[in-house]
Amino acid sequence: MRLYLPLAILAVAVAFLLLTPAETKIAGLGHNAIGSMAGLVAMLAYFLSGSRRSDISRMVGSVAIWGVLLAVIAGVYAYRYDASDFVDRISAELLPSEPTIGAGGEAIIRSRLGGQFAATARINGTRATLLFDTGASMVVLTASDARRAGINVAGLAYDVPVTTANGSALAAEVRLDEISVGQIAMRKVPALVAKAGALEESLLGMSFLSRLKSYSVERGKLVLTAK
Repeated sequence: MRLYLPLAILAVAVAFLLLTPAETKIAGLGHNAIGSMAGLVAMLAYFLSGSRRSDISRMVGSVAIWGVLLAVIAGVYAYRYDASDFVDRISAELLPSEPTIGAGGEAIIRSRLGGQFAATARINGTRATLLFDTGASMVVLTASDARRAGINVAGLAYDVPVTTANGSALAAEVRLDEISVGQIAMRKVPALVAKAGALEESLLGMSFLSRLKSYSVERGKLVLTAK
């Protein structure tokens, strides 16, 4: 019971500091001063609530516990941005196709275990994974990805010969309303839709890549930069 009020004081202080820009002063005090004050108030509330006790050893133990709690809270707050970066890095390792955003808005994709790059993109607003392929003159979609993007695959004219990992096949020309990878978005992108079963994975080809400012591979990462 003694912990409820002090913990509530700390929780309110931490929430308030996280929601307030770091450079903003509160009643003329900076964030560090506010945090220290909240810690002292919480500690005082804790001791006052148990002031009838005279067990010195217990009081010393309580002081030590509160010191550790304050140190942890201060550390979490001070390194909150580093913690966010760490979480982003872990996510990128677990989900290599998911683009991360660079400082200049670049889309950064990590390689798969096999060394290939595949980017999670939005095609006409729907999610799809496209294999980075500079050898493909156009973006090429599998029939299933095209269907999810709202394309009537049954009504297309499959009269464009293409070469895939499964051999020669026929594809149909389409124009996609929008493709976005990370923060990079392009409209009216020419593309091909392969017949069902002709392609295992959609391809991010040159009809998208040629409209970028640059694309490069750096330290196992594919970096896409918009114009």
